[in-house]
Amino acid sequence: MKMQNQILLIALAAVFAIALALTIAIICIAVMQREESDTGEELVYPPEWTQPFISNEPIASLPVTDVTETTETTFDPGNGLAYESNRNGTCTLVGIGSCAENFIIIPEHSPNGDAVTAIASKALMGCETATAIQIPETVVSIGELAFAGCSNLVYISVSKYNPFYCDIDGVLYTKGGGSLLLYPPMHTGNTLYLPSSVYQIADMAFYQCAYLSSIRYEGTAEQWHLIDIGVKNYSLTASAVIFSSRAEA
Repeated sequence: MKMQNQILLIALAAVFAIALALTIAIICIAVMQREESDTGEELVYPPEWTQPFISNEPIASLPVTDVTETTETTFDPGNGLAYESNRNGTCTLVGIGSCAENFIIIPEHSPNGDAVTAIASKALMGCETATAIQIPETVVSIGELAFAGCSNLVYISVSKYNPFYCDIDGVLYTKGGGSLLLYPPMHTGNTLYLPSSVYQIADMAFYQCAYLSSIRYEGTAEQWHLIDIGVKNYSLTASAVIFSSRAEA
């Protein structure tokens, strides 16, 4: 009899637990339905969990990238120099290519007909065959170290019609002689006549200049110390500086 009573109590407890669970589930469903009807919206995850980032900026203001566009390098069949088009009727000289000429004449136009308006940084760097370089009037930009390491370079000439660059005795300057960009390493003679107009000397402008031993500067000692001299110009800083004009030499 005692065993039957225990079984009955266990059965009643199980029935009660099931009934309680069903009641709680019904209440939860009712609450969720009430909240959904009140707001008129479904419960959703935060947008960043379920979709990629979308900018709030107007579409017209977003940058457009043409993934199919590629930069094409053109090689001059005449001298082997390499160019890249700027896609606006101009191009940039970007490399020595297969050119092995001693006298490198940079043309006014590439084989495609683009005007050569720029020489890229390090474009002819390390070219050991070049002894002379001629720059046309169309070039308005020369990048840093464009001719660095041309160890056998003797002379640079620039068209007299070029509005931004010039040469003085085969040395490359900006127009007006404000910045000295390159003293050819194998420039003949051991003396540089430096105009007082110079206020800046580019990095490596005097790199490994074998024959240079003296500078005749047309300005004063005070002006000389104000010149901004770039790095790796050991041949310049090791040379004797004489403050006198060419006429006094």
